[in-house]
Amino acid sequence: MHTDLKHLPVMADEVISYLQPKQKKKYIDGTFGQGGHSKKILSETECSVLAIDRDSQSQKYADELKKEYPNKFSFFNEKFSNLKKIISKYGMTKFDGLILDLGISNTQLNDPSRGFSFSSEGPLDMRMDKINSKLTAERIINEFDEKELSDIFFHYGDEKNSRKIAKSIVSYRKSNLINTTSVLSEIIKKINKYEKKHPATRVFQALRIFINDELKELNYFLNNSKDILTKKSRIVILSFHSIEDRIVKNFFKENSKHSNDIKFGNTKIISPLLKIITKKPLTPSLDELKKNNRSRSAKMRVAEII
Repeated sequence: MHTDLKHLPVMADEVISYLQPKQKKKYIDGTFGQGGHSKKILSETECSVLAIDRDSQSQKYADELKKEYPNKFSFFNEKFSNLKKIISKYGMTKFDGLILDLGISNTQLNDPSRGFSFSSEGPLDMRMDKINSKLTAERIINEFDEKELSDIFFHYGDEKNSRKIAKSIVSYRKSNLINTTSVLSEIIKKINKYEKKHPATRVFQALRIFINDELKELNYFLNNSKDILTKKSRIVILSFHSIEDRIVKNFFKENSKHSNDIKFGNTKIISPLLKIITKKPLTPSLDELKKNNRSRSAKMRVAEII
């Protein structure tokens, strides 16, 4: 399968080990990207995969995988929050497991025109879906007021210097338009001087999550997933951000306590929907960290439908 650069799906072996794909069963890859996880699942056993990705650039990778597995692979270029609508189009109502990788793909990071990376010069865009979305990072940085910017950086990026950075941005834009990733990155560097990772990491992450409404998307998907999975199906989710991981953790926790209200006579029995498989999130092995730097902040959580 062709890729622009060598693509390594994060924690691929762990995903297979916990998803446990079986013959003749059907699986969902809710974040197809360059197709690494889908291809790994299809290569493991005689199963089928329905893949979803809102980024139109994923289509070329999907087309290549379709040639390799013509009767076992299907792809929809849509938001994964449209899960129920997508499976209705697909003609199925139940699946036997799903994988969600919430990280940004190499294709997106390595294309300067997308504006996702602070490591290369590019326009401040950050839209996953350029066709249907109008809100760009440039518009936010140049038009939102100081409090709005500070709130985005803090709530979506856990940026401790959110107020200082917002104030610096507002001051800078009084005389200059902030329209490239490098200009924004340099402003942030002057505030976050003593960081182990790149000083702009949290701000860029916050902007991307806000622009693409990623937290709302995740909540929609999780709540819809319960209704389309068969018993003993596994939900495998890889997150790269503490806020996303918290959403997944809380969803698993709440649904392992209750959710199905079953009445037995006059007595209400609280029946859990999920069994948590990973009590603590799994993280990449040292070997994977050496091979794939992108995996360094990955956390994998797994639950099973009861």
